[in-house]
Amino acid sequence: MRRWGFLTTHALVLIHVTQQPHSTVRDIAVAVGVTERAAHSVLRDLRDSGIVVAERAGRRNSYTVSFEHLAAYRREGTAPGLVPDSFVSALMDGLLPLQSPEFPLLDDEPHLIN
Repeated sequence: MRRWGFLTTHALVLIHVTQQPHSTVRDIAVAVGVTERAAHSVLRDLRDSGIVVAERAGRRNSYTVSFEHLAAYRREGTAPGLVPDSFVSALMDGLLPLQSPEFPLLDDEPHLIN
């Protein structure tokens, strides 16, 4: 039987980057269970959308999640009218506490997404 997961690869990468902002692409790929190429592609999608910001730290990147941009994309997708607001809000609210303490929310970022 074919394996599948409830969350998309994009969601898993986003969760990992939220918790481990100094991860390498290899670290992310191993944690999520995809190839480095797939992890890099997802990171590029998230960066291009403004959801993840990569900052160069020596030879490595550090990633931060822009919850403001994430909130703007929360209803995007293949079936934006299908997903209830309360479901998306619960997912967003669940992601906020996972944020690494060294990258706290900015004052202008929402603390609760409605």
